[in-house]
Amino acid sequence: MPPSNRPIHARPQAMRNFRNEMRSATMSELTMPVAASPGRLDEAIAAFSRAIGPEHVHTDDATLAEFSDPYSPSSWDDYRPPVVLQPATVEEIQAIVRIANEYTVSLWTNSQGRNNAYGGSSPRMPGTVVVNLRRMNRVLEVNDELGYVVVEPGVSFNDLYAYVREHGHDVWIDVPDLGWGSVLGNTMDHGFGYTRYGDHAAAQCGMEVVLANGELLRTGLGALGAGDGWHVSKRGFGPSADGIFMQSNFGIVTKIGLWVMRRPDFYIYGFITVPQPDDIAALVEALRPLLLDGTIPNQPEVFNDFAALAEGAKKADVWPNPGRVPAEVLDGFRKKSGAGAWNLRFALYGREEIVDVNLAAVRSAIAHIPGSTVNGQKLRGDDREAIEALGQPGQVQAGVPSMSFLSVMDWVGAKKPGHVCLSSIAPLRGADVLKIRDIVRDACAEYGYDYGTGITLSPRHLTHISTLFYDAEDPVAVRSAYDFCREVIVKAREAGFAEYRAHIDFMDHVADQFDWNNHALLRFNETLKDALDPNGILAPGKSGIWPKRLRVK
Repeated sequence: MPPSNRPIHARPQAMRNFRNEMRSATMSELTMPVAASPGRLDEAIAAFSRAIGPEHVHTDDATLAEFSDPYSPSSWDDYRPPVVLQPATVEEIQAIVRIANEYTVSLWTNSQGRNNAYGGSSPRMPGTVVVNLRRMNRVLEVNDELGYVVVEPGVSFNDLYAYVREHGHDVWIDVPDLGWGSVLGNTMDHGFGYTRYGDHAAAQCGMEVVLANGELLRTGLGALGAGDGWHVSKRGFGPSADGIFMQSNFGIVTKIGLWVMRRPDFYIYGFITVPQPDDIAALVEALRPLLLDGTIPNQPEVFNDFAALAEGAKKADVWPNPGRVPAEVLDGFRKKSGAGAWNLRFALYGREEIVDVNLAAVRSAIAHIPGSTVNGQKLRGDDREAIEALGQPGQVQAGVPSMSFLSVMDWVGAKKPGHVCLSSIAPLRGADVLKIRDIVRDACAEYGYDYGTGITLSPRHLTHISTLFYDAEDPVAVRSAYDFCREVIVKAREAGFAEYRAHIDFMDHVADQFDWNNHALLRFNETLKDALDPNGILAPGKSGIWPKRLRVK
């Protein structure tokens, strides 16, 4: 059967069998790329050392462990790279790519490498060399007049916020729940935050990319080679290339422009609670018109009672017995804390009279839900001290990064706690939010997990992110979480829902769900891969896209 017409749906099972075989292999069997002998890899490492300096070529156990999956057992060597490279310039990346082509060595690039719930820095395929870009950490521009920033891959949200404050800029950046991640890396993986520019992929404008052959590309108006409009208009001339470098393995992105909001006159930190589990449907229906017409300009997040309980708590203190937290314990938590079955944070920005009117509109929209509450705390946009004192839910909607959300890791009480996330997209309708909730909640009951979720609302869709906690040194517990994810991915797809990002172990499985017209989209991506990276050196297996030399037949 020709490659373009083969039954691609067989690939995920083949890859699962491949991984199961690898877990019984020795370390020496796992650290060589498929297409490189040990001698060739040694030659490549010597060439990498000459190109970027031996002090930036790491083969020690501590560094290799740091750039492996932090939430899998230490004994699972298939998540460990053989070497980590840390270049500091575009020219060094170009040199690395050319060396990789010469020796047919696979590269897996990350920025900060802290996408921990999805595999962290770990490559998809054993033996792949990790290229970490933390040393490329310059904020290249903050433009108050036009409202954009330009950053290199190693700039974290914490770094960018500190830079904006230190230099007295009038913009608010957009941040996710944790501030240590890369601004560029989060954008490339379709990450999001909580201001009016919360959809980071949509806010991106102009990028620079090292292609697989080492050539340098600038997208959009950056290709003009003149003027300063690169980061103000997404459209150049001809096809728009930016999107093909997100969640892909077609190039290494070395800088991006990102739109950010001007500092508003006033900011209202809003909070809504509803008392019943099924009230989430009415809440979604009530808020959708306000999101569509811009009354609520940001991306609100709604989280359930267990998610509220688990943040900063330990299961042993809340429920010291085996199994899931009982309903009566959650009931007691809600009564004591004032939390709802669902709790939603939202933001309003603008002139004082505007935010006051919009808060009244939110109150009116929610009033028909029995037992609901709406609260809003109004602050001046230039009062950073007051905003920074709000706590994480209020901070992130004002572009202030935080690390406090990491306290959820305390829940397990393990020496090495871990978690994995499922991130499902559904239409922003009450019936659909109940449907995806029931799919995940029922699977949690079957597998013995507490159902904890955060749901981010956009004007037309929602992203349901469910989190499973476990002891990361317990292989049985980790495999159970992975089995749960694989099962729910299929059930969600059967209901018409899809994952928007995936742990490295599920990338093929998620890609397989997008099967319309005999996987036409995947075949298109493979065509691009073969054209742009004929030697297949860049991130084999990223998002289920494999180069021709490694494709499962």
